[in-house]
Amino acid sequence: MNSLFARLVAEKHFTASERKIADLLLKNPQWFLDATAAKIGEKTQTSSAAVVRFAKKLGYSGFPALRLDIALATTDNTQPSLSEITADESVDAILAKTSARFKLIPDTIAQQNNAVNFLTATQLIEQAQHIFVYGIAASSLVAQDLQQKFTRIGIEVIYHADFHQMITSVQAIATDNDISIIISESGNTYETLKFQKISLDLHLKTIVMTSNPDTPLATNSHMVLQTATPQFDKVRFASTTGLLSQLYVVDILFYTYISHHYDDAQEKIALTRARIDQDL
Repeated sequence: MNSLFARLVAEKHFTASERKIADLLLKNPQWFLDATAAKIGEKTQTSSAAVVRFAKKLGYSGFPALRLDIALATTDNTQPSLSEITADESVDAILAKTSARFKLIPDTIAQQNNAVNFLTATQLIEQAQHIFVYGIAASSLVAQDLQQKFTRIGIEVIYHADFHQMITSVQAIATDNDISIIISESGNTYETLKFQKISLDLHLKTIVMTSNPDTPLATNSHMVLQTATPQFDKVRFASTTGLLSQLYVVDILFYTYISHHYDDAQEKIALTRARIDQDL
């Protein structure tokens, strides 16, 4: 028997609510895997908070981490697997495994962030004259996506792939009201750490997007927007999952800003679309 299920059966110190949740998991792990914390709370007549506390009591960082372990424990030939790609894997199996990972991203992001994080980041954007955004490797794609989105609604976002050019730009035109948004999955990349130091030297506030909130990059920032923590890296699943979780966080930030400036943003989007259509 898998150690998780063995512990659920043997555990003697569950509260009444925790025992209800454990019994549901033992009875129907696939339903449990597909459900949200709120749905589990409703079915067991507890609450979503009780489900999160249950996961933490078992030693997990939160409900998404518990779901990952359940998925691994219940993997068979009839349901999506979170195990690694193997030699001569069928396309159907690859699709199932990739989809299983991607489906966990929204819940993981919701678990690791709260509304205040995105509202505070939005306020910093509102107060800035310039936004400097920087990331390298896969994170540079996310930086470009952020630049494209916010530029289209009239916000001046500066991004350069070349590190020296990025430093030159922030040194030349940054003001005390500006911000830097720094994207690094690991939170340990030399260039991003250096860029944050320069930003702080110039009195810029920094927003960091990372999966690791305990690194100096995160702890020295004014706001952290946490992305999904990579769980698998043997064949670079983590790279794709991390990239998509970063793009997901950018979308939430962008839509939060738009919701606060809806009419103006819609007008600018319509004007840019009309210009593109006209010139093409």
